[in-house]
Amino acid sequence: MLATFCTILVAAATLLIAPLAGNAFKAIEEKNFYLLNITAAGIIGLYFIKGLFTYGQGYLSCYVSNKIIINLRQQLYRHLERLSLDFYSHWHSGEILSRMMNDITTLQMTILTGFTAIVPQTILLVGLMGYIFWLNWRLSLLTFIALPLIVQVIRMFATELRHVSERVQQKTADITSHVQETVSQIKTVQSFTMEEAEAAKFKKENDHSFDITMKGEQLLATQIPVIAFLQAIATVAIVWYGGMEIINGTLTLPQLISFATALGIMTDPGSTLSKSFTVFQQGMASAKRIFELLDAPISIVDKPGAKPLPKIAGQVELKNISFAYETEPVLENINLAVKPGEMIALVGRTGSGKSTLVNLLPRFFDPRSGQVLIDGIDLRDVTVESLRRQIAIVPQEIALFRGTIRENLAYGRPEASEAEIVAAAKAANAYNFIAELPNGLDSEVGERGAKLSGGEKQRIAIARAILRDPRILILDEATSSLDVETESLLREALEKLMAGRTSFVIAHRLYTVEKASRVVVLDNGRIVEVGTHQELLAKGGLYQYLNEIQAK
Repeated sequence: MLATFCTILVAAATLLIAPLAGNAFKAIEEKNFYLLNITAAGIIGLYFIKGLFTYGQGYLSCYVSNKIIINLRQQLYRHLERLSLDFYSHWHSGEILSRMMNDITTLQMTILTGFTAIVPQTILLVGLMGYIFWLNWRLSLLTFIALPLIVQVIRMFATELRHVSERVQQKTADITSHVQETVSQIKTVQSFTMEEAEAAKFKKENDHSFDITMKGEQLLATQIPVIAFLQAIATVAIVWYGGMEIINGTLTLPQLISFATALGIMTDPGSTLSKSFTVFQQGMASAKRIFELLDAPISIVDKPGAKPLPKIAGQVELKNISFAYETEPVLENINLAVKPGEMIALVGRTGSGKSTLVNLLPRFFDPRSGQVLIDGIDLRDVTVESLRRQIAIVPQEIALFRGTIRENLAYGRPEASEAEIVAAAKAANAYNFIAELPNGLDSEVGERGAKLSGGEKQRIAIARAILRDPRILILDEATSSLDVETESLLREALEKLMAGRTSFVIAHRLYTVEKASRVVVLDNGRIVEVGTHQELLAKGGLYQYLNEIQAK
């Protein structure tokens, strides 16, 4: 409201300059020094008021536009956090990053342009049009005949500029994705000596971006002189007609001076609006891309009336579960009952559905049919947050967060005490290497844990799960990155951790599941065998076959 108030005052002060210019010429004509002095003082006063409120308009407009963008970015970030894994399987992280940063920055410029240019210049333009129509309606009609032609030309350029802007922003997203992908996998790029090949790909994307950008600049560079030329023709025609009116005695020279001054002032808002419209089209292209993310549906949500999950014992039951990624079946007719405290090992070939099955427990996905029950409660009847607070996951590929070891250990329980953090690190056999670091628990891990080895990152991830004290554990080959000695020690810690807790272990090396309560063998999305390690070896089925392959 304050920004709008300042905008109106700026427009009013600018509008009054035209009649005062006419008064000044009238004072000179009449040799009226008093009127000349008053007019001169009035013009200076108007420029002072205009400058004062231009500052207010600019500052307040920036404040509002930046607040809008900060809120939008926060809203987008929160939405991205809540989007389910099926969304991220279709979107590249570089594309998301480009939309969140580059497109929001473009939209910010558009909103700021709207506050500081489009709105005030439109108000001023409308006011000036009303003033010149009051001065001389015949001259004004001539102006209004030329105006639609200029507006139509602007619209023609703006439509094409919007299409080009969308292509530029998409290409910017492609470049961001390429850089993000290369940097995140730089070790692979360098080990395969693919630097030149990747640089060639990047150059191709960069050159394409340059070509599209120059297409937009060509349109913009053409638009400005074309519009200026049309404005010049209109101005000459108006001055010529005004001169004829003066000669005929139907218009005075001071009136023509006021009219010409108003037209001169109108040139600035006209030009500004022309440029602003281009920025506006770019902003609309960005807004479209941003709202594609904001409008992306969240597939995993709390249903109305969902209640917090009470503290669980850890009984898990999968009843007639089927699941598919779009049209590709992954799990079919899965039935499995797990008692509290059982350790269930999931074994099978790659793509058999092991990871998908455990992803149903924390509701990363919902089954297409069937039920997932914990302590007899359907997971869709409880809040997602309360469910996930009682589950801990140690994935095979560990990605730590930038910050300290302490922050990463306490990621799931930021309120944990020093003693609890140390105890969890010791239980995961991680404390010894942490203590040897210069800053101990306060040592930085680097981006995605780059300063630590694979085994060290995995032990921190296990300690993080221990500290969470979950009722259900999901371990995706949690010991795969450890040497034999450390793995032996860690397995003892894991056995203590899993005692009294329901555990699901995705095992690629079969000897890690010899102590499992039961081994569940999956093949092509179905459970084909269930039993202990010894029972399945004696059975002579798929489990025995996989065991023999690994033994070779």
